[in-house]
Amino acid sequence: MKKYLLFLLFISFGFSQSKVTIQDKEVNISENEAVVEVLGMVCSMCAFGIGEGFSKTDFIDKTKFKDGVSVDIDAQYVQLGLLESSNVNPEKIVQVIEDAGYDVNSLFILQNNKLIKFSADKLGILQPMAYNDTSNDNHFQMN
Repeated sequence: MKKYLLFLLFISFGFSQSKVTIQDKEVNISENEAVVEVLGMVCSMCAFGIGEGFSKTDFIDKTKFKDGVSVDIDAQYVQLGLLESSNVNPEKIVQVIEDAGYDVNSLFILQNNKLIKFSADKLGILQPMAYNDTSNDNHFQMN
């Protein structure tokens, strides 16, 4: 029994998770995932174009979601599965969204038990806004 409890404890440390709120919708973000609030994404063709853009990148984990990308048109966000070994550059994520014709309002990346929030400043430059350790059950809210 003791070994079983230790095993469960060990397994639970491997699954970091946090929550962010986008357009009044709570989104769970797990280790090696990103959540992007996309401005102007309103239809399934928008979602398709964004998904196609990410399919050409080398940092998407295609075993998560559908080919590594999940899109919520109503709440206007994209959730990405990230390869564990990749060191994701947030500018690459933003570039894919912009190449599809949309703007990024905010971006959250959870890797190595660290949740980092990026927001565009007044000049449209992506800036890190917050850094936290996910062991504290982080919760970020965006309006």
